[in-house]
Amino acid sequence: MRQMTILYDPRCGLCRRVQWWMALQPAYVELLFVPVNSEEAWYRYPKLNHTLTLTDLTVVSDEGAVYFGPKAWLMCLWALRQYREWSLRLSSPELLPTVKRIISMISQNRYKLDGLGKVLLRDSGGK
Repeated sequence: MRQMTILYDPRCGLCRRVQWWMALQPAYVELLFVPVNSEEAWYRYPKLNHTLTLTDLTVVSDEGAVYFGPKAWLMCLWALRQYREWSLRLSSPELLPTVKRIISMISQNRYKLDGLGKVLLRDSGGK
């Protein structure tokens, strides 16, 4: 895999901050960020379930693999040089059920967690 497209929700403050943070990270693969339900998303992926992309993070590889929800989050970590090892650990059979619960909770409450993104980025040196 040489490229990943990350479909993110530009209406969500937390999503925008994570997108900005990821764009600044050294990555093993090229990262393209496309707003969900946009003309570009529909043009690039006409067969994709775009309703699902509105509720869960979606990642599409240049090889055609599609990842939703927790697996998409793990793929985002996998793509980043400083976090690939974490993605492998978190995807282990022992940790994956917990990761799925945590990511599901974050996804369901992402609009309420907008302030959390500001705190995390401020504490990590971001804007």
